[in-house]
Amino acid sequence: MTGGAPMRARVSTALAGTAVAAAMLASAACGGSNQEPTVDRTTEPAIESPAADPVVPSAPAATSASPAKTALASGTTGTLPPRATQQPPPPPGNVRPCKTTQLSIRVIRQTGKGKAKAGLGIGLVSLTNTSANPCGLSGWPTVGLTRAGTAVAVPTTNVNAPRRPTGMILTAQRTAFAAIQWRGCPATATGCRSGDGFRIGAPGSIPANAQLAGFSATEQKGFGVSTIVVGSIQPTTTDIVNW
Repeated sequence: MTGGAPMRARVSTALAGTAVAAAMLASAACGGSNQEPTVDRTTEPAIESPAADPVVPSAPAATSASPAKTALASGTTGTLPPRATQQPPPPPGNVRPCKTTQLSIRVIRQTGKGKAKAGLGIGLVSLTNTSANPCGLSGWPTVGLTRAGTAVAVPTTNVNAPRRPTGMILTAQRTAFAAIQWRGCPATATGCRSGDGFRIGAPGSIPANAQLAGFSATEQKGFGVSTIVVGSIQPTTTDIVNW
């Protein structure tokens, strides 16, 4: 039994080590340390969607039997489209309404191809945003007759032609459109006014003298007008004068 003592020492040491390990496990199970492991909780930054560029919406398809077309199709009597009484829709987005001072406005005389109906003058109105900022348009342009740059009082009616107004955002250098019709008359007729131009503005804004294009030399000297009918502002020229 010469090796008995060393053997007992080694067993005692092993048992002591086992006891220490067991004690450490017990301490951990009882919450000996209340610190959680360090965790990197950094999250990715939120990604912001880029602001969408204002887009001028496409014009809706024209109906084949709109009130405006029906009225003038039967129109040997010159019946005009019914007056628009509803409020126009607001432009999309949070933009300021266009001001006349932001716009370049032209009236382009329409002649030939059956567009100039008996007794009616027809003009295509273009409104181009010449500012650097987008602005909103919806409704009808403000229209009046002028003579030598001075306003001439003539009855004016807004109509849903070629369709109801379309609210839109007019970005820089983009153009919106409307049409106007004026009832011609002899200068001596009751209620007839003589003009040689138009004052036109953005809806709700003070009008200014519009540029004229396509008017004859005779018309530039003056033409008789008894009433003016104003169509709605639209983003394209689709059917814009066909009412």
